[in-house]
Amino acid sequence: MRVLIVGGGVAGLTLAAKLACQGREPLVVEQSSCYGEHGFSVSLYPYGSAVLHGIGAYRELATRGVQMKTYEIGDRRGRVIRRIDFSRLLGAYGPTYFTTHAQLIDCLRRACGERVQLRMGSTVSALKQAGEEVEATLSDGTTERFDLVVGCDGAHSVTRELLFGPQRGFDTGWVGWTWWAPERIFPPETAREHWLAGALFGAYPAPGQTMCIIAVPRSVADPAGELDERELLARLGGALGQLASTPALAAALALASEVWPWRLRDVRSRRLSSGRVVLCGDAGAAFLPTAGVGASVALRCAAALGEELSRADARLAPLAIERYVKRIANTVWANQRDSRRLARAMSSRTL
Repeated sequence: MRVLIVGGGVAGLTLAAKLACQGREPLVVEQSSCYGEHGFSVSLYPYGSAVLHGIGAYRELATRGVQMKTYEIGDRRGRVIRRIDFSRLLGAYGPTYFTTHAQLIDCLRRACGERVQLRMGSTVSALKQAGEEVEATLSDGTTERFDLVVGCDGAHSVTRELLFGPQRGFDTGWVGWTWWAPERIFPPETAREHWLAGALFGAYPAPGQTMCIIAVPRSVADPAGELDERELLARLGGALGQLASTPALAAALALASEVWPWRLRDVRSRRLSSGRVVLCGDAGAAFLPTAGVGASVALRCAAALGEELSRADARLAPLAIERYVKRIANTVWANQRDSRRLARAMSSRTL
């Protein structure tokens, strides 16, 4: 089976590794010319990280990740008002890990081995289905034929646009501003969030560091992009009020060197497949970060598609796609609805 995977992110590389375990040799095209050094913090719940057992990458994740043992909710004065022991909550299913996006991608690339061909700086620009083949035109102008094309190219999926055109999403109207702080500032193995009226602050562990985020309405912090980073951080701190003056957050703000915006919006494709082309991961349903399940869902979707393809040859690829969609669609939609509900609660000004 000749398989083209568009997008070398979490879903794309997981699927490629699954296919490599089956003795197949997929082609993965990734639009970026190189992977970022850190990216952002990624949480992996047991139902997501369990997928890594099947491609031989779980032990490496455990070595290169941080196990989250505690989740804390704080108030506007910096006090912890609720503490949840994740070890007890999910102990029967396995640990929850935090790592960086770059570390996870590196684990998945290693799991792909030599069977997977990865082309960086390339994506698909046109798709044409005829008979039992898909003709894919790549961004370098070359054309190749495949038995199956899988769009794993993220929230801004070109594959999805080629299949179905623009799709509806959910826009919170908020932006999360993220930066990295030293791990010593906040308690280790702990994720902490402060849900305020009109703002949110979160601190999430990663190996050797902590990802901080301040989420506010777009109109609050630099909508015109005119502020330098120190001015932006001062305005973000002002949105947090008294919380910004607590020792931990004051130190994190003072040590911030680079700040990245993250528009809090998602997208859902009204369909996940057309003929021999199928969407997987964020290309089919992108997640808001509020529930922290996006990476876990992408892993599970890729694993499900890989398992269905393991029972099919090139001729039966459409049947495998149909089984995959029936298997994952309802769960993915439900998880996305949960993340949207949390986003609505976050954006409330009456907390």
